[in-house]
Amino acid sequence: MITAGDFYNVMTAVVPLYVAMILAYGSVKWWKIFTPLQCSGINRFVALFAVPLLSFHFISGNNLYKMNLRFIAADTLQKLMVFALLAAWCRLSPRGSLEWTITIFSLSTLP
Repeated sequence: MITAGDFYNVMTAVVPLYVAMILAYGSVKWWKIFTPLQCSGINRFVALFAVPLLSFHFISGNNLYKMNLRFIAADTLQKLMVFALLAAWCRLSPRGSLEWTITIFSLSTLP
């Protein structure tokens, strides 16, 4: 049974992420704060600097010997499958681009 405390813990972890995503979407679509070129630069920064540094910070703080290996394998397999599909889409489709590949990969691999 899910308790109110469990629900609260999940919401406090998830709501800030969705608020940030809604604000980012609104800043481009509704309020026109960022141009598509600026969004491309932000995506590139996130892909080249923010995600690798955040990943390093997260991994360096974990005890890898206490993690569930099946979970790690499943997560890795899921990310590799999404990456392979997006790489194929980027190469084979005329509408495929690096910027959209980065964006979709980032969204599809959120926890």
